[in-house]
Amino acid sequence: MLTPINNTKTDTKEFKNVINLMKDNVDSTKDIINQIDDFLETKLLPKSVLDLLITQRNTYAVNVMNSLKMMKRI
Repeated sequence: MLTPINNTKTDTKEFKNVINLMKDNVDSTKDIINQIDDFLETKLLPKSVLDLLITQRNTYAVNVMNSLKMMKRI
């Protein structure tokens, strides 16, 4: 795990807080993706709305993948 440059206890605690927030964000984003998937599977929607939801879902998925990739390096 990376550590802050100054490496004081306060800096380390703040760094860990940021990592925890990032993990929480990933978890929340995964929940949103699942909700969009459920919505897409159960509702009849116009093509324009479908396209919008699919694009948003895919954007969230890419963000999750990038975040997880980055967090593995920390």
